[in-house]
Amino acid sequence: MPELRHLRYFVAVAEELNFSRAARRLRMAQPPLSVAIRQLEQEIGTSLFHRTSHEVRLTEAGAVLLEGARRTLAEAEGAVTAAQRAGAGQLGVLRLGYNWSARFETLPTLGKALRRSRPDVELLTEEMRTHLMPRALRSGAIDAALAVFPDIVSELSYRVIRRERIVAVLSSSHPLAGSDELPLEALSDDLVLFPRSLAPRLHDFYAGLCRRAGFEPKDAHESSRSRWTIGAWNTSTVVILPESVMKDLPDGTVAVRISRPLDQLDNELVWRTDNPNPILAAFVELAVGVYQARPAARS
Repeated sequence: MPELRHLRYFVAVAEELNFSRAARRLRMAQPPLSVAIRQLEQEIGTSLFHRTSHEVRLTEAGAVLLEGARRTLAEAEGAVTAAQRAGAGQLGVLRLGYNWSARFETLPTLGKALRRSRPDVELLTEEMRTHLMPRALRSGAIDAALAVFPDIVSELSYRVIRRERIVAVLSSSHPLAGSDELPLEALSDDLVLFPRSLAPRLHDFYAGLCRRAGFEPKDAHESSRSRWTIGAWNTSTVVILPESVMKDLPDGTVAVRISRPLDQLDNELVWRTDNPNPILAAFVELAVGVYQARPAARS
């Protein structure tokens, strides 16, 4: 199989039809160029040029080889370019797991930003329970996870990309449904939390807010996502969620902002610390820049 450099030399001579001009174009001396062409002819087993003292012309075999050589060189250059772009995080695939609440605003915003800045990166997303994310990251099933207060696990790195206010979502027939804002303690009789096993760190954050407000929250048997999907709201059902859910409330519900306490929810990117994917590193920096927040990563 001819070497790429011999094919490159051949194309230069074939296009110039002059060894001296081809050598100058290749920035090499003419004698080694002539030697390389003879070696190529010996390897192929046929003459590629008619040479006289006055002119150089392609043989029929040379004309056939020229077309294929140009194609081969173009494919090789394309492969090198693609490899360089992949190494720079500009080409390839990023697999992202995300928790339910990210779908309202955070995920679409980041997806659009990635498409604008790196249009040849394919983003594959999968909605995932928070407690399942560490296993998926460790196994390599996903490159990164996007979650509100994800659980802290060894071997993983974390970066806060945005913070959101908290809202209460309640039935439109609830006595407090007409409020613009409410302190958390106003919801003490009706507030329920999702099962702790689904997202322990987030559950503990919510529970801590409730205790600071002077009451103990009740634990529900299903998640907020399940209630949202099936519309399982009644007059006494109140849950607290990130503010971005207000973009797509289910029928029969309203959202009321929590005025006190003012603690906010951390939306974080999580990834395996030893993941070498350059697209991942680029995505993390992009996500931080989108929301203008730059806290230090921890691992």
